[in-house]
Amino acid sequence: MIKILIFQNPYNQSSASANRWLTLIEGVASLGGKIHLLICGGYTSAEEKAKFGVKGKHKNVSYEYVLPILVQGYWKVRFHNYIGQAIRNGQVIRELQKRLKHEKGVIWTDASPLSFKFAVAFKKQNTHAKLFIEMSEFLDIHRYNKGNFLQRWQGDAKQRLFERKAFFAYDGMALMTQTLVKHYQGFPKPLPKLLHLPMTVDLERFQSPKVPLPEFQSPYIAFVGVMNDAKDGVSNLIKAFNSIKDKFSSHKVYLVGAWNYDTPIHLQLIKGFGLEERVFWMKEYSRDQIPNIICNADLLVLPRPDSKQAQGGFPTKLGEYLATGKPVCATRVGEIPNYLKDNESVFFAEPGSVESFAEAMERALGDYEIAKRVGAYGRKVAEEHFNKDVQARVLLGFLEELVGEEPRQK
Repeated sequence: MIKILIFQNPYNQSSASANRWLTLIEGVASLGGKIHLLICGGYTSAEEKAKFGVKGKHKNVSYEYVLPILVQGYWKVRFHNYIGQAIRNGQVIRELQKRLKHEKGVIWTDASPLSFKFAVAFKKQNTHAKLFIEMSEFLDIHRYNKGNFLQRWQGDAKQRLFERKAFFAYDGMALMTQTLVKHYQGFPKPLPKLLHLPMTVDLERFQSPKVPLPEFQSPYIAFVGVMNDAKDGVSNLIKAFNSIKDKFSSHKVYLVGAWNYDTPIHLQLIKGFGLEERVFWMKEYSRDQIPNIICNADLLVLPRPDSKQAQGGFPTKLGEYLATGKPVCATRVGEIPNYLKDNESVFFAEPGSVESFAEAMERALGDYEIAKRVGAYGRKVAEEHFNKDVQARVLLGFLEELVGEEPRQK
């Protein structure tokens, strides 16, 4: 049995991290791995509480909320997030220590402060269980995104906790990029056992024809992600489309993502360029609706700038884009060029350049027969490198090896 400590229920989220969790969890479960989720952060809404209850089973994965709590109301939520949660974390950690005291298998945690504190405390009482963590980005990216003082302070504290203490409690780590592997190889020894586990996508979610959502009018270009310029460069996408809008007068652009600090900037750009009838912010859609959106798009776009986050991570949305077999425009950042080739499996643009991204979109839309061939080859890249079934086998084998090893000496 693999016990997974996770702050929020991934079955109730539509984020990139939730997609990463679900592809790995369900992939391992499909191979016979027994998985039990211990959800530690409580409910995010009354709807979640009613839907999932305290415990249950979903797609061969059992789950349980640990000391479940529901906090509602704007100010109560803010107080809980910044002060109350720290107090509750201590209670949850003590409960987990009690429950897992005699565990001898794998305990897989997320990268939350609660999990880091648990790992440090737990390893002092149990050296037989194997602590494992999967990480997909650097821990200091909060310094490069917009946020308030408390968010930055919490991010710094989380990074210090992991790098000074929690890192040395883990027996195994899976890392999304080679850049992250090299980063952690430079830490003081003894190191946990490291595994390079690339971005993972469930290809079946994007395979069969999907019914178009009525509010998305074809032909259209789709972006799905975070409305954050530092991470995903949405402002550059709007500017690039504005420069080619007259050449492709029937195309619209749909921006799918929750409100972010940069959303007012995007809305102002749309208004300033007079694109109110061409570019639309569609807010957030559920995980189940995303395949319908991107499978029916003519072009999928990812104008990610060159950043610390791009260097250490790999965008989940890119794997999902490729899985559709539709043409993709993306920037040449991080390890993306290790897998994709310009005009063969993707239409590349230079990061940070509005002109380059506009030219890449123009290449894709200007000769759509070529674009369809590029999209089909992009799907093959996803099948070869990002296939959930392949990566799940690699991960399960790694965890089985981890269980068989002697406790490492600190």
